Amino acid sequence: MIANRRAHQATNNPQLKALAPQAAEGNTAWLRRVGATAGVVLFGGSSLAAFRLRVAQSHVRADFKPSFWSQAGILDGNRVWTVPLEAIGAAERVVEHNGVVALSWKAFDDPAAYPNVAVLQFVAPPTDSNVKAVRADRGIVDLPTLMVRWLGYLWGADQSSNPLLAGAGIPSAAFVESVFRLGHVDLTPGLAPGASCPEAIWQSAKWWRQFYADTAGTPGPAARGDVTGPRGTYVLRQPAAMVRD
Repeated sequence: MIANRRAHQATNNPQLKALAPQAAEGNTAWLRRVGATAGVVLFGGSSLAAFRLRVAQSHVRADFKPSFWSQAGILDGNRVWTVPLEAIGAAERVVEHNGVVALSWKAFDDPAAYPNVAVLQFVAPPTDSNVKAVRADRGIVDLPTLMVRWLGYLWGADQSSNPLLAGAGIPSAAFVESVFRLGHVDLTPGLAPGASCPEAIWQSAKWWRQFYADTAGTPGPAARGDVTGPRGTYVLRQPAAMVRD
């Protein structure tokens, strides 16, 4: 089991709204209808790697079902800052930028490859300076080391077990959480430190609304703005994890 705490007596966040896709609509067109240009994004993929990531997060859910989500990122206009575990690219890019890359939203446009999408807003938006800080400093969070552990698990190498059970977070979620932590926002208040994952971010948005409402009035950067709880829009085309043929 992963050490995590439930938001007992919490109710489902009414500020999370499902937006059904239109006929033959890709994720780019769906995002355009959402109207968001910043925030946290979650993707639930249908590749084999995405399937294994979704199943690995079942320990974070009370029902032990696979997560809807396999990757997290930060939306910045038409691009997404994230840490991919597929199509990693050149080794020097991983080392130079702490594994963090900016991908065009079009890379996630195919709804068959990425059937599930969520765009979430928390109490304080991520800043460019904090994104740059995490990209430049492995001392904040060592994302390449997390990448190596998760790639071993995804590839079934050297008898690798689920890294989450050892407190090693999914790299893309660890990146997003670190960016928000620099802004004094706890993105996963119910989870043990270091075990970041997209499912934990989703659980925070869904069940920890009161926590953010209670802390939004405290002095400091997290009190900026008038958002007192997470809000967002999502589409679930594939609630049950499966691999696309």
